[in-house]
Amino acid sequence: MSQPGHLRLGSTADPVCRPDEVVLHTEAVSICSTDVSYFRGHLSSPTWPLIPGHEYVGRVVDVGSRLADVLRPGDRLCYWGQTDFGGMAEYRAVRPLLPGHAERETTWFTERGFTDADQAAAVIVPPDLPSGLATALEPLTSVLRSLLVNPPRPGDTCAVLGCGPSSVLAVQVLRRHLGVDVIVLDQDDQRLRTALNCGAGRGFNPVRQADEITQLIGDSRGQVVDYVFDALPHINPGEGGDVRELAMGMLRPGGTYVMYGASALPQQISTWMILAKGLKLRATPFDVDAFPMARSARVLELAVGLVTSGLVDVRPVFTRTVDLHDEEGVAEAFVRYGSGGSMKTSMVTHAKEAARMPQPAVVDRHEPLVDTLGQTTVRPDVLAPQG
Repeated sequence: MSQPGHLRLGSTADPVCRPDEVVLHTEAVSICSTDVSYFRGHLSSPTWPLIPGHEYVGRVVDVGSRLADVLRPGDRLCYWGQTDFGGMAEYRAVRPLLPGHAERETTWFTERGFTDADQAAAVIVPPDLPSGLATALEPLTSVLRSLLVNPPRPGDTCAVLGCGPSSVLAVQVLRRHLGVDVIVLDQDDQRLRTALNCGAGRGFNPVRQADEITQLIGDSRGQVVDYVFDALPHINPGEGGDVRELAMGMLRPGGTYVMYGASALPQQISTWMILAKGLKLRATPFDVDAFPMARSARVLELAVGLVTSGLVDVRPVFTRTVDLHDEEGVAEAFVRYGSGGSMKTSMVTHAKEAARMPQPAVVDRHEPLVDTLGQTTVRPDVLAPQG
């Protein structure tokens, strides 16, 4: 990426494998909202050009001497942390920190105001998990870090804001792993259907159904939900009502409001609702002094277990697959990111990986999502089950 809005195929030097590193041959990368934020100019890099990509799976081709007892050529790795960049290169070097490995974690203080690790949490990808799907382990790890540090109580009702890829993963974890009832809010009916199909009990469009939600808040005396999981991207002023304030209105007094991700642009938030209800605003830190990378490695290991056991189905978070060497197709995927109810694009380097990726469900965009307040309608012929 030479500048915002410009992607092209280019060349860069092959990475050198240091004693605490592995060199990986890229097999799959999925596009993240962070990548798109650089592409759209919402985030700025101190240096250009940059190589996007961090939702990544690669095959080990070289192992540093200090890692020879835990990794070998041919292993596939995914990782969490260390950098937002480098994944779309053909080869990349990573300093992996595997669960339970004794490698010492070293840190540095970033210009972004937090302490980061030189290592990335990493795990070996099981052989039966396609690389094009395994890239979802990175966002699932982020979701798990957020929910495990700030857990709802079993039996709580949770409102999930936004029905993008991370939210669809969060819905499954909340419903199937933490025993929580889930309400989802999103402006896109297709994404709402996906979240409902993944376990959410009710879905609302906060623009079209703002009056119904307000009525529900009044009828319940502001105690619709116990917990809010905010996975929204940035919201531009004038794009309908303040969905975050609406969600705080749904949240019971003393309830928990969890900020999941960092929006690309500054956002407003209702301090009055926080004060009036005594809400607890929580987040899981990126700062490794507060949450060491070794702990994130354990969470990544848990993410693998949830996926391989079938408790979390990552297939619904992918809409399409493109060849990573298809310059035009990759650029188009960045341009179209999030449009028309789409989810993630997985960029793969092998034709056999593309063949193993699921085909997206066909959705009738004109099918009504909600007949009456809180009663969802999802016909089997409208949205095919994802697993």
